[in-house]
Amino acid sequence: MPVAVPVKDTPPAELLACPEAPAGFPLDAEASMPDGVRAAAIRLARAFRARGDQLVRLIRWHDLEACR
Repeated sequence: MPVAVPVKDTPPAELLACPEAPAGFPLDAEASMPDGVRAAAIRLARAFRARGDQLVRLIRWHDLEACR
């Protein structure tokens, strides 16, 4: 039977630092890329965003006021 035990350890500060989003593509530039490459870039960007959101949720689990 599993037992829940409260843990009072706090992760190291570098693990609780809010992630910074990188700069995106420049708005004043144009590019042409094949559909497959464009779709892959979109998938990567969405995955990157999802992982960042997940990290922020984890950080807020430790500190509700973090990453605001």
